[in-house]
Amino acid sequence: MAVAALGLAVFGYLAGGFLRFTEEVSLLSRPDLVDSADGIVVLTGGALRIDQAIDLLKDGRGRRLLISGVNPGTSADTLARMTSTDLAWFECCVDIDRAALNTVGNAEIASRWAREHGFEDLILVTSDYHMPRSLREFERIDTLRSITPYAVQRDDLWPTNQLPNGLGARVLVSEYIKLVAARFSFLLGLGQDDSVSPQVARLDN
Repeated sequence: MAVAALGLAVFGYLAGGFLRFTEEVSLLSRPDLVDSADGIVVLTGGALRIDQAIDLLKDGRGRRLLISGVNPGTSADTLARMTSTDLAWFECCVDIDRAALNTVGNAEIASRWAREHGFEDLILVTSDYHMPRSLREFERIDTLRSITPYAVQRDDLWPTNQLPNGLGARVLVSEYIKLVAARFSFLLGLGQDDSVSPQVARLDN
């Protein structure tokens, strides 16, 4: 009986948390026009993330852009072609991180980058479903004054802008599980030793 009650309580906690998570994602998916910041950080791994981050850079919302988590085999020339951006933007104002292996690594590299440039205010660009977990990791950077989220909506996951389709629901469940796991890891004091590749130690521009 006690085990059943405990199981029901855990299920209720997780179900309630999932509903709060989906509501947060829904709110984040409609970002307002953001104020300017010192720099912009975009996390790779989702459609349109880099495109929208470059648009923010071109619009003067930040002085430099960090693209974090780029595949080691992807060059600045390739990124410029993929985003239909003049290579001059990459040469002057874009730094490319190829060392971060996950969201924890993204935050670690962004922290180093911000300190190197004396940045205290960042705009963080990633997919709406990924933003809650990303913010959680970035808010641990004690040298930053502010982090402004700029969430990229996936129209293929939320076609009606209200309810997710089947693929969208699976993405939400998967991301929620990762968020819960990250919370428990933090509570237990567990780190992620493989968050940054030791073979890649510098940023390229």
